[in-house]
Amino acid sequence: MKKPNLSDLILLSFILLNLLTYSVKAQDNTLYLMPGIPQANQLNPAYMHPCRVYIGLPVISALKLNIRNSGFGFHDAIRSGTGSQSGTYFLDLDNLDRKLRRMNYFRTDLGIDLLGFGFALKEWYLTFGIINHSELRVAYTDDVASVKDGNWDFAANEPIPVKLNGTGLDLTIWNSIGVSAARELFDGLKVGARLKYLQGMANINTRKSKLELNTTNNPISLEAIMNYRLNASFPVNLGYAANGLVNRVDFNNALDNIVGDYIFNGNRGISIDGGIVYDLDESTQLTASFTDLGFIRWKKNVNNFKASGKYTFNGIDLDQYQANPGQTDLLEALQDTLLMAFTAAGTTKKYFTATSVKIYGGVTRIILPKLKAGAMTRIEIYDLRLRPSLTLSMNYTPVPSVGTALTYTIMNNKINQVGAGLAFGNSGAQFYLITDNIPVRFTKQTGSVLMWPYNARMLSLRIGFNLLFGCNEKEVKKSPRKPGKNDLCPAYW
Repeated sequence: MKKPNLSDLILLSFILLNLLTYSVKAQDNTLYLMPGIPQANQLNPAYMHPCRVYIGLPVISALKLNIRNSGFGFHDAIRSGTGSQSGTYFLDLDNLDRKLRRMNYFRTDLGIDLLGFGFALKEWYLTFGIINHSELRVAYTDDVASVKDGNWDFAANEPIPVKLNGTGLDLTIWNSIGVSAARELFDGLKVGARLKYLQGMANINTRKSKLELNTTNNPISLEAIMNYRLNASFPVNLGYAANGLVNRVDFNNALDNIVGDYIFNGNRGISIDGGIVYDLDESTQLTASFTDLGFIRWKKNVNNFKASGKYTFNGIDLDQYQANPGQTDLLEALQDTLLMAFTAAGTTKKYFTATSVKIYGGVTRIILPKLKAGAMTRIEIYDLRLRPSLTLSMNYTPVPSVGTALTYTIMNNKINQVGAGLAFGNSGAQFYLITDNIPVRFTKQTGSVLMWPYNARMLSLRIGFNLLFGCNEKEVKKSPRKPGKNDLCPAYW
């Protein structure tokens, strides 16, 4: 039996460490393990593409879409009926309640490359890119399922306290203009950094969220406690009540001045990326990077909303409504009373939002001339929480102009997600298609053409088209930057 060397031990240790720390969030894991695609430089600015020049065409060079839900999949929440109701779907709240963790997240990410290029200049590799980003994150607790029975446990005949603290959303749309530089400091070690100017287009985020519902049966009462703070940068018109509190939000003029409200609006920020690539030996490569360490300062179309209060709907109030049912409906009375108690106050102070920092680490090893094994982890820091993930990969390059990857990823509280990547080029062009999860089972909605992934918690897709130059052997040999054995460029011929 072959005695394990240092490279084998590092790869094994890396895999075992990350198997013990997996959690819920990940994206672009497969792309990180395919450095032959120029857009991988966005995840690690130390990646130096083997081709001397690449050009990304507007929109079609890179389109990224991720939809993820850490709490549940379609089958966890939806059940099909049986017998005469076999073609009907039902919301299964009991099963949903069992699947949810204390904090759960729904997230969508959309990224569109508006312009990008990179080139080698003497000992440096330089890139420039403009990207439009859209991120939506919704946080929700497992107590949302407890509201289904009026926060009452009928089996035990007792109330269920409902705490929705931490429930909120964060929607941000922004443009980034980035410039990166990478260089090989000494044989086997490359370092890179990127500086990005951020232009915020729109934002809404929950800074503080506290909502609790407590019910008692003796005496009968319902206590609601609320304390929230919400910031927004979006063109709206507010209406105010006589007491000065906000009672109306009007979006009718939100699109009247797109250039002034969303592009040249003075919402500015900055962020930085950094990374290293180290060739441990001729077959093993170690990588590490961080991205999006920065902030955006919002000062255009700003509104800040605050609301706090405590209100108890007690048995005396309930008796009054029951004795005089013609006065109003009980539910309408409860709704109106709570709205009056928690109407928001608004201000227009500038505020800051931090960008979500991502930390990457990876190790790859060539096990055959055309076959490479790898592992990587991605840790996202958001809302003062760490969300790691793990991806294992096998990369196969059957011919120099074709690269493939098959990945296994642990994320979104699931351990059975399989992804793939494909990149091929010809005559100076490269096409690539990547996903971190391939749904293999779908269900069709009755009476509709819509197909839903049966139990997937993520839909992930990256697709693009690049122009590559200086990739033939003569040009590479003349280049001042020599590619290593780990480059395995899918468009190198």
